[in-house]
Parts: sequence; C-alpha cells; structure tokens
Amino acid sequence: MKGPRFDRILAGMTVAVTLVALFSVFQWGDLTAVPTGASPAGQSAETSSAPTAPASDSPAATIDATPVKSTDPVSAIEQNVVSDPLASLDPADRAVAEKIRDLLAAKSDAIFPSKSERMAVESFYQNRTLAPLWLERGVANARATAVIARLKDADADGLDVSDYRTPNFAGLGPDALAEADLKLTQTVLTFARHLQAGRFPYKRVSQNNIQLPQAPPEPAAILAKIVSAADAGKALDEFSPPHEAYQKLKVKLAEMRAKPAGARPEVGDGPVLEHATGNLDARTVKELNGPIRDKQIDLVIANMERWRWYPRDLGATNVIVNQPDFTLKVMHNGSQIWTTRIVIETPVPAKQTPLLSETMKSVTVNPTWNVPPSIMYNEYMPALARDPTVLARMGLNVSYEPDGSLHVSQPPGGASVLGRLRFNFPNRFLVYQHDTNERFMFAREVRAYSHGCMRVQDPAKYAEVLLNIARPSEHWTIEKVKRMFGGGEQDIQLQSAQIWVHLTYQSAFVDDNGKLQVRPDVYNLDSRTLAAIKSERAIIETVPEGKSEQVIASGSGGRRTATPRPVSFFSSLFFAGTPPRPPRDIYYRRGWW
Repeated sequence: MKGPRFDRILAGMTVAVTLVALFSVFQWGDLTAVPTGASPAGQSAETSSAPTAPASDSPAATIDATPVKSTDPVSAIEQNVVSDPLASLDPADRAVAEKIRDLLAAKSDAIFPSKSERMAVESFYQNRTLAPLWLERGVANARATAVIARLKDADADGLDVSDYRTPNFAGLGPDALAEADLKLTQTVLTFARHLQAGRFPYKRVSQNNIQLPQAPPEPAAILAKIVSAADAGKALDEFSPPHEAYQKLKVKLAEMRAKPAGARPEVGDGPVLEHATGNLDARTVKELNGPIRDKQIDLVIANMERWRWYPRDLGATNVIVNQPDFTLKVMHNGSQIWTTRIVIETPVPAKQTPLLSETMKSVTVNPTWNVPPSIMYNEYMPALARDPTVLARMGLNVSYEPDGSLHVSQPPGGASVLGRLRFNFPNRFLVYQHDTNERFMFAREVRAYSHGCMRVQDPAKYAEVLLNIARPSEHWTIEKVKRMFGGGEQDIQLQSAQIWVHLTYQSAFVDDNGKLQVRPDVYNLDSRTLAAIKSERAIIETVPEGKSEQVIASGSGGRRTATPRPVSFFSSLFFAGTPPRPPRDIYYRRGWW
C-alpha cells in the first residue's frame, strides 16, 4: 500500500516507537500527569518561580490510562502514548528525581528502618512526581536552610544535636544529592518524632509502672506540615509539647546554659534538708546550694523528656499529681483552682505510684476496702497462716468464694484505711486516691509511705471541687459531702465532666516566680531516664489499639515488647467483687487445701 495514507501511518508508527522507548527509561508506578499553571496560594517562591514547573507540593492528578478503541490504527497509537511524568521538572531536579526513584526502589529500607515512615515517604515523593524536597534547580532551597538551622538548635529542647545529621548539598552530583535529600527527610521525621514523643519507648525506664500515650506524629502529617509551612523551621516547633510546665523548663534550660560553667543556682524553696550537718561546713554548703549546673541541666532534660510521654491536650479540667513534690493540683481552663498535699507509695519498686493519664469516673462515699491481691497474697495470707484470728482483730472480713479463693475486705467507717472518700479513675494498676485514717503523715516533708494508692490531705474539699465542676447545678459544699458520711457505700458519677488525672514525676519544675525547683528522686526515675537518653535511640511505631508495641532500634533490626494486658477487674476490687484466684500451690503450702 502506497500513497499519502501509507506515509502517514508509517510516520505515526515511527513516532510511537520512539516515544515508547523513551518512556521505558522514565517509567514509574502508576500513569500520572502533572498539572501545570500558576502555583497555588501560599506556595513558596521556590516552586512558583518557574512558570512551567509543576505544583510539586500538591498530589499529582491521576489520568485514565484505559485505551480508547478506535478503528483508525493511527488514532489508536496516538491515544495510547503516555506522557513522561518527569518532563516538567527542571533538568537539574529531574536528574535528582531519577536517582530518588532508584533509591526508593532499592535502598529505602536502609534509609527508613520504620515501615510506617518508609511507606509515607514513598507515597509523598510519588505524589510530588519524585521532585526533591530540599532542592531547587540542584541547590538547597529556603526550606532546607530553615530546617537545617532548626536541627542545629535541637539542644534548645534538651535533645542531642549529634542525633540529627544534616547534609551539605554544595558540589554534589545527582546520585549524592538524591541520597542527601532522602536522608534529610529521614532526619526531619526523626527530629519531629523525638520532639513530640521522646527518644525511646518509656518501657526502657520501667517495664511495669508506666502507661502513657507517648503518641508519635504520623510521618505523612509531618511532611504535609513541612511542605505547607511558610517557615519550615518554625513548623517543626509545633511538634514540641505545648504544656506550660515543659515550655517553662525550656526557657529555664536556656538561662542555665547561658551561665558560666560550674555556677550554682540560688537556694529555692523545697523540703527540709534532712542529710545536712547543721554546721556551715563544706557538706552543708553543698546541700544548700543544690546540684551544680550540669547536674541540674540533666534533671531539666530528664523532666522535659518525660513530658513528651503525656497527651498533648491535658484536658480543660485536669488533676496534676507531682509525685516527688507530694502535691495534687486541680487545673480548670488553664488556671490552678485548688491544691493539697498527698502521700504516695513507698520507693519499693513493686509498690511505686505509677505514671499514667486516665479520666476520673466517680467519687465513692463510705468506700469498702477490698484488699488488693498484692497485699492479700504477700502479707495477709502468711499472717493468717500463723494466726487465724489476726485479720478479724484488724477489723477485716475474711470469706472464701465458691471456687476456693480468698476474699478480704474492710467495711466502711472511720477506721477504714480508705477513710470516708475514694476518687476513682480506673486503670490497670488498680490505684486511686482516697482519704486516710493516718493523717499524721501529711506533716512530713517526704511523704512516700503509702501502702497502695495516693492519700489526699483534704478529701472533702477535693470532692467539693470536683463535684462542682462535674455537677454544677447541685451546689456541692464540704458540709454537704460530710453529711453523707456514716451510711452505706454511695457512688457519685463524674463521667460527663471529662476530668483527667495525670500522675507525673516532676523532680525539676519552674514555680510561679520563675525559680527552678528540684525535688528528691524518690523512685530513682531520673537516673533511669538519663541512662535511657544516653543509650541507643529507637523508633516508636504508631500501634493500633490492642496490638503489641513495635520498637525498631536504629541500625539494629526489630524488637518487640508486649503491651500491658488490660485489666478488667477494677470494679471487682473497688466495688466488693472477687479478686483473681491465686495459684493452687499457695493453698497447698499453707495447708488450706
């Protein structure tokens, strides 16, 4: 067949073969088309300076690649020609984009050890047509400059600058630029995660005595914030804890570092110095001056790290317990409305008051004390084996359940170890706050003597404060609360108020006068926190509810630690239920079976 139509078909086939060959070089994933035109409002100048450049910070529009049937062979060939997804990039950026594509396909595991980060990064770069994030026309852009400056100031938040390596893009070829672009992305993700959730899983500090959200930011959310921000460095600041206590420590940290090395702080308020000699000798002067600057800086850093484990929103109404300070504060709409002294659990590891965040559910008047399993099996059962009447003489009721398990309780009354009031925020540690029949302990400066929970110095006032927040129409007073004493057990519900209870460990905090306060490390938590800070860094994966915690240590593969198993018998211990049955061998050894 000859003539014009044959020449047209031949020319069309030649063009098609050429384009298909070219496309095979640049082929990447799904068939995409990059929108052209003016940059969207608010887009930085680096992406809008070239009129023909794509809006690379917005997802590329996916085109329908389904072939359209046609009887004309030339039209069919023309309709199936697919555009080059990298064609609109600047030549320098295009060369880097090609290398980014290759690295994501071959080495993404090495650069991004976290699976969630790896998937988010791959999706992010594909949606921007593989355009580099930190480069424009082959050189570092304004976004890179701002972020690198912020990373070099990481120690302002008590972080270690050496953990966040930053590249020098100058003089690098496409291969090195592509790797540097991805590695800076990984560094930024790491910094944002450390800033918001901490440098290590809190289980490195305590396996059994902490249950907090410690929620790292989603990698996709970090990248989206960085891309859309006018100042990427300031955008990173938004991942730091917003809590006032954290921000005050950050300011104080900067002040302390500005002082000469070896300087000591002025003496502040605090507990009685029980270990000073009383004479103005070297030891007493040391106690009065407190730790040297470097030691106090470490304490501030440890406390800043722990704040990252807590919810970013502490709640409009919340109760803050500071264990080393032995105080409880009720906060409402950003202001402190009441405070009191508390007694916390002893320093014995198995009995320490935990760190947690839960919501207050109810206040119980005239509570029954159901003896927790730890006390019953470790202390009461051995005593009962020696003297069958000892528990009865203590005012405790002893009974055996149909399955043979032992149930020990103390009825309501003025002699009850719970006193007249109990404040309930269900948690897996089975701890709560309550009144006490041993009020002499509140006169002591160091109050770590509790045998289970937190004792509140003025529980009737505490109840009045909480009930007026949760049930304002009922006009609660201390007298109204006390009129309920002496009867049967009664529960007053608080659920609708969303009153959060945060059990914290603030051994260093800034008071209302701007002075740094330091408290004794009663649970040895500061030393354990600092040891974990100085050890190997790890990635904290976002974990679906009900799954085990996934921890990936940088450069050392994966590691799993079990999430604490939810406890369902809180109400049974608090509300006269049956505790779990101990192992049979306990009964055999004691001769009860």
